[in-house]
Amino acid sequence: MISFASLMWGTAIFFALIGALQGWQRQLIGTTAMLLGFFAIFQFDSLLRGTLYLLLTNGQIFLLQLCVFSAIVVFAYRNEVVINPEGRIGRIRNGLLGAAAGCVNGYFLAGSVWYFLDINRYPFPQLLSAPAEGSVSYLGLGSMPAILLGGGLTGSGDLLALTILVLLAIVILIV
Repeated sequence: MISFASLMWGTAIFFALIGALQGWQRQLIGTTAMLLGFFAIFQFDSLLRGTLYLLLTNGQIFLLQLCVFSAIVVFAYRNEVVINPEGRIGRIRNGLLGAAAGCVNGYFLAGSVWYFLDINRYPFPQLLSAPAEGSVSYLGLGSMPAILLGGGLTGSGDLLALTILVLLAIVILIV
């Protein structure tokens, strides 16, 4: 069985390869969209759990969160960005920056799915189980993007909101 931490970092490496091929501009738009989508899910979670989610099981809540987040990611990556790197150095720089941004996107994507599993108490016991205490995944729970940016499971999300504002400013100014 693969650990959640290994899956998260493996996805980050895979997205780094994709980012090197696509370029940093497309990856930056993807990062911003993922952060905005996750921010909305994170901020409105307690409100939704008190209203809409009352009628749903943890498995259904997880699937709903996963579908909403996946739709945001798909639409973010469907954008058309015209990249015109100048010469060989421009292509190399574009690939390296794209790899770095893609790595962040992969980490954020897999870490967000892991977060959704965690807050919904791993709703599919026949397929997935919570990390065993002392395992690599259990120790890696603190490295999920939601925990780092959101301030934990009961955090306010202030750092997440600040990160979104900075990324939006960068996207508006550069892209």
